[in-house]
Amino acid sequence: MIRCPRCNSRHIYPVAGGYGGWTYRCKDCGYAGPLVVEFEGGNQDEDKDLQRAYRHELSEMRRRRRPYLWAALLIIVLFIALVFFLLL
Repeated sequence: MIRCPRCNSRHIYPVAGGYGGWTYRCKDCGYAGPLVVEFEGGNQDEDKDLQRAYRHELSEMRRRRRPYLWAALLIIVLFIALVFFLLL
């Protein structure tokens, strides 16, 4: 059984292959690359805990990143307004 190295999901499938090996893509997190993790078997509860922890970590990263995006957008708008008023 193969799993995604980023989110440990089983929803990973081969996209392309050849002499260099396979390239895989994960449906859950969007990972694309040649590396996968192979397991002999697995504990369903442990898998769900790992996926829950990964989703929580992603949501925390997105939540922390939002203020910086708004600040950057505000700076760009103020710069455009300043240039517009200086040209008038």
